[in-house]
Amino acid sequence: MASDLHLYADGYDDDCVLRDYIQNCDNRDGGTPVDCSKAIKVYIDIVAHELKNVDDHREEFQMVFMLKLSWLDPDLKHFKSSITVRDRSGFTKLHLRQLDVVITKMYCNGDIEFIDNSNLSQKRQLLRKHDYFSIQEPEWKEYFFPSYIFLNMKDDAVQPIETRRLLWCGEEGGFVSYTVKYDAKFKEKLDLRAFPKDLQLCRIRLTAEKTVDEFQFVPLKSSARPQMCDMWVLDNDMQGKCSVYVRHLDRYLPYQFQRSCVNAVFHLERKGDLYFRSMFFMVFLVIIVSLCSLTIPLEDISGRLAHLSTCFLAIMAYRYVVGDVLPRKEYLTPADKYVIFACGLQVVIVVETILLQYVDGMIANSLLIERYTGIALLVAWLVLNHYLTGFSRSKSQRDWRSVYQDRREPYVPVKRCAQCGAAWLSKQCEHGDRKKVCPECGARAEDVSTIYLTPLDHDPLVKPQVFPSAPSGLKEAPASI
Repeated sequence: MASDLHLYADGYDDDCVLRDYIQNCDNRDGGTPVDCSKAIKVYIDIVAHELKNVDDHREEFQMVFMLKLSWLDPDLKHFKSSITVRDRSGFTKLHLRQLDVVITKMYCNGDIEFIDNSNLSQKRQLLRKHDYFSIQEPEWKEYFFPSYIFLNMKDDAVQPIETRRLLWCGEEGGFVSYTVKYDAKFKEKLDLRAFPKDLQLCRIRLTAEKTVDEFQFVPLKSSARPQMCDMWVLDNDMQGKCSVYVRHLDRYLPYQFQRSCVNAVFHLERKGDLYFRSMFFMVFLVIIVSLCSLTIPLEDISGRLAHLSTCFLAIMAYRYVVGDVLPRKEYLTPADKYVIFACGLQVVIVVETILLQYVDGMIANSLLIERYTGIALLVAWLVLNHYLTGFSRSKSQRDWRSVYQDRREPYVPVKRCAQCGAAWLSKQCEHGDRKKVCPECGARAEDVSTIYLTPLDHDPLVKPQVFPSAPSGLKEAPASI
């Protein structure tokens, strides 16, 4: 189905900005149009540097990353500033002197056009980059800033380091670059049904604090790959298709306001070898030792049961080790099932010992029965661990489509009707809503399902953009004005 769909978000222009939308569209009056044509286009990129760790028990991960924002502020032109110039004329005895100026143009190579406030003629002048020492930045608090918030960031984030620069400015406004470095922890619910051969989708979720008629995020093309911690590996194929995406906005909104949202996604695959070597193999050896108890004569049943009790306690200790590592879930992980099976096998050995002791003397070949039982248990245990060895060397049984579906990741949410086969793009505000009706045949919720497509199935609805270059007239100052 996914390969046949060519979906697009309604209302977007060529600049990947929503032009307008209807708020409260379910009202009797049809809702109110909201003009977004003057919304500032904010380019965003989240460049991950290092995944420090993934805490399974607390269900959180720690990431070092750079958040990069850039935008054209139409009000950032003809602003007051001061420049420090080298006095080469010898007019003063100072080598460096300050001028109070109005910056009219800043070229991307560092050249500036300005008006000297002390010059009565108010004539525009040019300075090359090498002719001045420094320039005062604009008063940033007076100008636009795309305020945002992380939805799943923990409170104990390291104080970020931020920088803001004006790259160029002219009659259209000034183009601003904002960069901030974070070392932060993020909450993320983990799906452990395939542990320790599981895939995890770790996300940094960011949302604007202003509505879409003021500004909208647009993703930049990015190919950054974070340095990984020891227990995880990054799926480079999936990460290459999508690392940051902007959730599409709804043209017809049943609510009053909507804000631009961004998800940075990291496709992680666990290295499960440590668990197979350090835990599963040790449990395997404990069961082998337990089976050796069958060589102890039934006459010494107390010695045999003491031996089995010790082995049982050893396995239970490994069960608590797993419980300390993983969070509490309503389902059993493969590690849980393995330990439970090992405990059950030991219980069978104990029950078999008690029964043989009870019927001892009543059955002529009780020793032969005991041997056959021990061989059967040994074969069952070896077969299980042979399968487990193959499982440890294979790829995860789950794929990214099932991960996106289980997590209900709104990359491209699609609704499909089971009766008529119709498929359509779901609204972001309703992709998890159970009240679903097919627009073609009127089928109700039980026949309409939501399918969450992955980057393997569909391109991002808000297309990643190339970082914009300065206008041709602002690349370098002319020889003269």
